[in-house]
This record gives sequence, structure tokens and C-alpha cells, in this order.
Amino acid sequence: MRDYDGRTAQERVAERRQRLIDSGYALFGDVGYASVSIRAVLRHAELRDRYFAESFADLDELLAAVLDRIFDDEVRLCQTAVQSAQDPARASRAIISTLVASLEADPRRARIKLREAISAGPVVYACRDRGLRRLATRVASLLPTPTGGDPDPQQVALGLVAATNELLTNWLYGNGSDSSQAMTRDEVVQTVMFMFQGVADRYRRSPPVADTAHADGLRTP
Repeated sequence: MRDYDGRTAQERVAERRQRLIDSGYALFGDVGYASVSIRAVLRHAELRDRYFAESFADLDELLAAVLDRIFDDEVRLCQTAVQSAQDPARASRAIISTLVASLEADPRRARIKLREAISAGPVVYACRDRGLRRLATRVASLLPTPTGGDPDPQQVALGLVAATNELLTNWLYGNGSDSSQAMTRDEVVQTVMFMFQGVADRYRRSPPVADTAHADGLRTP
């Protein structure tokens, strides 16, 4: 049953929740998680105090919802980017180029994903882990089928995604106090491609060259 404004109670709750997420995105992206209060979010969203608790227990849950939206968007962008790729190498380049472009175009997105998400609470930590694993699943689908003894591509891809996150942070925010170590956009793309291609080439080798060499060194004459 719909009320006087043509919306159900559930639709009004969903609309208020979306307004809170939009406001969280703006505030977390502009001033950072540590500087945001529930009252500030409500004021930005133009909602009464009681409406925060109907959707979120605390700011950690709100930031997780914001981060979820970022990862949803990134997964969608990556899926679109690889549709026209002719091979895994081009697909992987399309993915990293798309992620770089999305972060460069929206400083709020970059700050929330790369900085604020690592300084929040356990709900955000779990959300970040799920998001990185979703991206890793896309990367793993581009790797060659492993042979016996090779590591699980999903875990290797997760390592690639985590390393890429660090490279993106270095690119956007520099390397601590030594700005000379900061990367350029092209360097980020080239470095990620170097890592991906190295892993892909490694999976194509049979038997594993590095493991065989290590085993030979352990044999007793």
C-alpha cells in the first residue's frame, strides 16, 4: 500500500539510505573518515537524527556501504572494459587502465578506496577484503589454466590486485616523504602489466622452472 506521496514505507527507507550513502561518499571523500560524524552526515543528507539508525549501526557500516558501491562500480567497469579485448593481455591492460582512469577522474573515490578504507573498523575491513577478491576473480579468469603443483590462480590474482592497490596509492599520494619515488600513471600501468605477464608466462611453463631448480639444489649428490 502506498502513502500520500506515492511511495511505500520500504521505498522511503531505501531512498533515505541512498541519501546517507551519497552524503557519506561526499564527506568521507572530502574530509576523511576520522573527521566525519553521524550528525554531519545527517546534516549533509538533510535528514533527521532518527533516520541514521534505520539503515546503519555506525559510521563503519556507512563507510562499508560506500565502499561496496565503489567496488560494484569497478567490477562493472572492468566487465565492460574487457568485452572487446581480443586476448588476456589486452583484457588485463583494459582492466588496469580503466581502474586508473576512474580513480584519476574522481579524487573522492580514490581517497575512500585507497586511504579511508584502511583506517576504519572491522566491517569496512571485511568489505574491502570482499571487494579485492571480486576484482581478483576477474583477473584470475584471464590467467592460463594451472598445471599440477602451480598455485591457485585466485590467490595469485589476489596478490596482484593487492600489489596494484599499493602502486595506485604510490601513484596518487607519493611514497611517504620522498616524492621522488612517486609513480606516473604510465608507470603504474606498465608495472602492473609486467607483473601480470610474468605470472601468466609462469603458468604456461611445465614443469615449474623455479620449483625444479630449487628441488635440484636440495638433491644429495
